[in-house]
Amino acid sequence: MGLFRRKKADTAEKREMFVPGWELPQRTPYWSTAGPYVDVSSTLGLSTAGAAIKMISETIGMMPLKVYRGEKPEQDEARDSWQWFRLKEAPNDEQSAYDFWQDAAGSIETTGNAFIWKAVARRPVRDEGDIQLILIDPAMVLVKRDENGRKYYEIRRRGQSERVPVSQMLHIRGWTVTPGADLGVSPITLHRETIGAALAARDYQSRFYSNGTALPGFITVPGPANQKDLDRFAAEWDERHGGLHNAHRPGMLGNGAGWIPTGLSMRDAQYIESQRFSAEEVCRICRLTPGMLGIAPGGGGGLVVSADQDFQRFLQADLGPRLRRIEMAVQRDADLFPSTSDLFPEFLTAAVLKPSMTTRFAAYKDARQGGWATPNEIRANENLPPIEGGDELLQTPVGGAPNLVTAQGESND
Repeated sequence: MGLFRRKKADTAEKREMFVPGWELPQRTPYWSTAGPYVDVSSTLGLSTAGAAIKMISETIGMMPLKVYRGEKPEQDEARDSWQWFRLKEAPNDEQSAYDFWQDAAGSIETTGNAFIWKAVARRPVRDEGDIQLILIDPAMVLVKRDENGRKYYEIRRRGQSERVPVSQMLHIRGWTVTPGADLGVSPITLHRETIGAALAARDYQSRFYSNGTALPGFITVPGPANQKDLDRFAAEWDERHGGLHNAHRPGMLGNGAGWIPTGLSMRDAQYIESQRFSAEEVCRICRLTPGMLGIAPGGGGGLVVSADQDFQRFLQADLGPRLRRIEMAVQRDADLFPSTSDLFPEFLTAAVLKPSMTTRFAAYKDARQGGWATPNEIRANENLPPIEGGDELLQTPVGGAPNLVTAQGESND
């Protein structure tokens, strides 16, 4: 069966827009003052940028997007709902939830938007066979408004544009510079000058090595010489001494020719510092804690933080807004969560983002002795089976103070 397999194939809408022949428009590269053209591919080619975007998208992909019923703190996992299967297990018949949400997060990080086509067999959706979610390349999609201000989407296919209503698309908009804008801003486009400078530095290093990593200098020849002879001599010198395979090969000059070294320029000597600065700039653009990529801000002379502190910042400041953006966009979709539904989606961050064992166990101890966590709740966080009698809170926590949670429950009874 293909990508658009349906349990109710006779009622599924036509999906010819996804048949072979669908054209993928190329993202237009942007010119930078430093020289290189900047686009998604060139940006991901930068080691720091590629690692940052990969870390963010893969980490989000690893977090299961669970569906709950009720309101906090009285909430239960809605394992019996079709939303649980489509959001946590398989958004469509050919992608796992990991691949799907990783791709969605990567699309937001690089282009500022994620467009999800909703293949609906019938409305209202009653089970997972009625709907599938398919990611679309943002380069295919334009967001427009008609004369009455109603939003719609234009999708390119076979050199033509097809108008798609808002009800057919789940759009997750990233950060934007204009409040209320229909489209998120691509960080790569917004910071193309900074990224272009980092690309230029990388290219400079490559040319440095391709020239044999030798000190630059001048070849002098006695007497007059025509340009043709000079060009031929330079070409022969480059052939014998250019490139890594000719590094450290001794040079020989004849007919009175001489060599005047110019030494290593300040720009060459400061290359390592410029590379570190570029790495820190990329972390700022991606809004990622440098320590998560092994980068010490300021060359190691800044404030030293622990791995757990880096972890907490990564979870709260770096990933928190990203996760909330996806959760809210999914929850407000009428096909996935109708207004009458008491269900809501939420990423399970504890599934992958755990601090060190020492920190976790200290927190568990405080929670247990404080009287607000049971042994079985703690064991569940460590993927351990429940134990008999493990669902009881401490009636008199360590320190002698009454258990406020239990006391409030008894008074309410």
